[in-house]
Amino acid sequence: MDIEVRNLSKGYLVGKVYTDVLDGLSFNIKKGEVVVILGPSGSGKTTLLNVMSGLDRVSKGFVLYDGRCISKYREGRLTKFIKKNIGFIFQDYNLLPNLSVYENVLLGSRLKDRKDVLDIIELVGLKDHLKSKVFELSGGERQRVAIARGIVKRPKVIFCDELTGALDEKNGKNVLKCLMNVNKKYRMTVVIVTHNPGIALIGDRVIEMNSGHIVSDIKNEKRIDPMDVKWG
Repeated sequence: MDIEVRNLSKGYLVGKVYTDVLDGLSFNIKKGEVVVILGPSGSGKTTLLNVMSGLDRVSKGFVLYDGRCISKYREGRLTKFIKKNIGFIFQDYNLLPNLSVYENVLLGSRLKDRKDVLDIIELVGLKDHLKSKVFELSGGERQRVAIARGIVKRPKVIFCDELTGALDEKNGKNVLKCLMNVNKKYRMTVVIVTHNPGIALIGDRVIEMNSGHIVSDIKNEKRIDPMDVKWG
């Protein structure tokens, strides 16, 4: 699914003071692209993810998916659009610890064929942990459960917010490898927000942010394998 961000601004009123977090951003993301949004804390990258995905409303400008302007959707229509088309993977997993891997992934599914759920669990490398409770897993394994749950409804776009932020290098690379396998298999558009500059090289493009502005938008000549990322 193509995404277009057009003259996008976002601000918040705190007391009587209005503060801009995003200021006049414009760019496009093509269907099936992996785009990394890179920047330090406070640069506005998570706010951009929230606004692009429909979790938060724009202050000015527009967000379009395949030419449809979701910025103008009313709440009910926007919720239906998100549920049908958007998947999310967050740093804190948002899993139910006392349920099994299979049960957690199934909760995110709208598929009637349970075999598809099993196939996706196998894709993220957790076939041997199917009946394991989430609290029994490592951080990297939990994040792979979160990926499986995020993609099991077959969204057209996946938004990832600091998905490796709480992981060590080995687990972080394994999670990224898993995500790239998902992108390759299903051709889902993937948007990754991170402060880790090494991760930027796994994407087709890198959008670098600072103080609510885009400071660069660079196309990588070739994606590098996540296992070759220089961690930082």
